[in-house]
Amino acid sequence: MKEYDVSLYGAVGDGKTINTKYIQAAIDDCSKNGGGRVVVSDGVFVTGTLFMRSFVELCIEANATLKASENTDDFPHFEPEEWNVKAAPRETAKCLIYFGYINNASLCGMGKIDCSGSAFCDFVYDEEGKFTDENGRRFKCVRNTLLVPARMIFIMGCTNINVENITMLEMAGGWGYWVNNSQYVTFSKVKLYCNPRYPNADGIHINCSSDVLVDSSVIHSGDDSIIIRANTNTLKEKRVCERVVVKGCTLSSACQAVRVGWRNDGIVRDCIISDCIVTNSRTGMKFELPYSSSPTDIGENATVLENIHVSNVVFDSVEQYPILMIVHENNMFERIKNIRFSNITASSGLYPVVKGRSDAIIEEIYFDNCKFTIKGNHKNQTLPFANVKGLHLNNTTFDVVEEDVKLELFDEEYKG
Repeated sequence: MKEYDVSLYGAVGDGKTINTKYIQAAIDDCSKNGGGRVVVSDGVFVTGTLFMRSFVELCIEANATLKASENTDDFPHFEPEEWNVKAAPRETAKCLIYFGYINNASLCGMGKIDCSGSAFCDFVYDEEGKFTDENGRRFKCVRNTLLVPARMIFIMGCTNINVENITMLEMAGGWGYWVNNSQYVTFSKVKLYCNPRYPNADGIHINCSSDVLVDSSVIHSGDDSIIIRANTNTLKEKRVCERVVVKGCTLSSACQAVRVGWRNDGIVRDCIISDCIVTNSRTGMKFELPYSSSPTDIGENATVLENIHVSNVVFDSVEQYPILMIVHENNMFERIKNIRFSNITASSGLYPVVKGRSDAIIEEIYFDNCKFTIKGNHKNQTLPFANVKGLHLNNTTFDVVEEDVKLELFDEEYKG
């Protein structure tokens, strides 16, 4: 494979020089010449938005860091013809690396992507000079979200994309990865670490995509670690989200470790989440159709969540619900059906919850070989199961222990 060293194009790894045009030139040349590997090595390379091309492997070597510029002007607003930018969260396509309607490309290497998260958050201090927070979880921040990148790596309309080994740090500017309207996307042995109190610091967000694998990865996030959704607002043609596999991952979040579905999403089906550890999270796994949401995050479809299997998962030190499945009012609903939980061990402050509506019955929910240990403020919890047809509790126990579960956020800076 032919290599293109960004340093030979003028890039300087001094942590100060803006290298966007140099790295982009290497990517463009590599693609024009039939493909190959673009290599970033030896230093900290500051950059703005980069546009990936087909047949290019962007390799950040172990001794290198690709660092997001702290200047918002380095993340231009652009509006591709293929999808509706105004319907996207924050109504922008701003990002650090854009995989837009390309094929056969990858992001790899043992190096780091530093998202410069603290530069995009203006922390509010109290009179004693301490950070003011909301519910002890997130810093209050003053910022213009239209100026900062809304996601760091954006994979849109692509086929056959591979992300491997990369460590992402400080993704406070926006979501770590957004996979939208794509197929055959693989994440293998990736790591994501940030201050858990950063807002909007999601891990991997999978939307309206198929055949997506997240394998052997570690995500410590401020917002949801992994999201599986089918919001079709940005797309010219509706598309389901299906055949997503999350396997062998370690997750923690100041919000939800895993979220499936959202307000008026479309169809999410045929997904597997297995062999994972969820620790120190507010909620373990959430299947929620909520009361309200931001305007660009509300879909236009009746939601379907079906054929989703969760197995061999440990939920440890979950502050609230290990599993929450709930349909609130004013959601368009078609069905939630055939959701299976097997070999689950959970320690949490509240019972798992499965609640439909009288006009939105949840069907065929299975708990097989599950053990839930409930601690904390469970005494005020209402009946955990309601409006469910076909609730199967097979060899499943609920043990109440009189002690508190406290959320201990992952607060240490990644040193690897």
